[in-house]
Amino acid sequence: MAVGSDSSSYKQVTLGDKWDVIVIGSGIGGLTAATLLSGYGGKRVLVLERHYAMGGFTHTFNRPGYEWDVGLHYIGHVQDETSGVRRAFDHVTEGKVRWNAMPEVYDRIIVNGQTFDLTRGLEQYREGMKRYFPSEGRAIDKYIAAVQSSNRAAGLYYAEKAVPALISRIAGGLMRAPFLRWAKRTTGEVLQDLTSNRELIGVLTGQWGDYGLPPAQSSFGIHATIAGHYFDGGSYPVGGASSIAAAIVPAIERNGGRVITGAEVANILVDGEKATGVKMADGREFLAPIVISDAGAANTFQKLLPGEMTCLSSLRVGLRSIPASVAHLGLYVGIKAIDANLGLNGTNLWIYSSLDHDANVARFANDIDSPFASLYISFLSAKDPDFANRYPGRSTVEVLTFVPFEAFARLRFLRRTTRTK
Repeated sequence: MAVGSDSSSYKQVTLGDKWDVIVIGSGIGGLTAATLLSGYGGKRVLVLERHYAMGGFTHTFNRPGYEWDVGLHYIGHVQDETSGVRRAFDHVTEGKVRWNAMPEVYDRIIVNGQTFDLTRGLEQYREGMKRYFPSEGRAIDKYIAAVQSSNRAAGLYYAEKAVPALISRIAGGLMRAPFLRWAKRTTGEVLQDLTSNRELIGVLTGQWGDYGLPPAQSSFGIHATIAGHYFDGGSYPVGGASSIAAAIVPAIERNGGRVITGAEVANILVDGEKATGVKMADGREFLAPIVISDAGAANTFQKLLPGEMTCLSSLRVGLRSIPASVAHLGLYVGIKAIDANLGLNGTNLWIYSSLDHDANVARFANDIDSPFASLYISFLSAKDPDFANRYPGRSTVEVLTFVPFEAFARLRFLRRTTRTK
């Protein structure tokens, strides 16, 4: 299901100048804010998306005969219609997105010919790990208990963000503290307290690519969030990842709003310390008493807001102190064959040269000609039962790997040099 046609392109539409709310960016956060303000707040919301397709990391792209997703590869908890995740999705999509359960083995870790299957269902996962590591049963039980404890504590941590300011001032510290005790420790530190078995630690952290940092660098609180999210397996939206945005947009437009692609915002307009609208790259201005940015903190505070806003000085200093996220490379493969003939059933593959993820990352950072630190392989066509209807006789494969940002520094320098000539 393609999302973002010419009918919603900035160059092709007629728009009024005044709106109740302007949202910059149509990622899942921007669209969620827009549909809640529209459907439940009665606001006319204008969503401005710079890309040619809406949806952020839920959008898909295609070439003749093929389609690939760019960020959403699997979601946990959505098969249970009573879960908070499923209810949240149903709330913003009006229940229009259908979900296809992935195979029982949703993730497979492959290391030098060895395979470790991550199996749907907490007890199946627990027993599977104990079969691989029969002498580590106690450590595996403690690991699962730690993940569950962290995730229970996270509920209070996030609830503190939503309670009234007075309650937050009085009880906020107590609400945050249990989760922060987990979150302030690295994944490696927590697991090394549970076991000295390096191979077990490597398997338990084999999904580190889902949050982007190896055990010695990642917060255990984030690791636990992801690991627990998939204990009951994963699912994929029928019709592809772009079906999520496609289900949200009609509710926004039904209430007088618009979601526009190819619409680049140059900066946010302000009066004193209050946002009043946005100025587009072509100079046009749209006005609204509420402006929400889904363009990321760095883009919003360092690029979109005026530099002379002294109230943002300390925040900008803090943002500049945060190092760049790890970069990644993607290979998108289209095959003239069906998944069944290729032996593909939708299981994601995590491939490593060893289970020492930190050593793999350090080695590759020092020598990008050495073997990749990790490879993640996903099969959209095998996860989406509707793919064969849209692209009969075809299959698609996506391969992702992390690459240090520094590896591209020379290209950035060459680009700047070329521009100055």
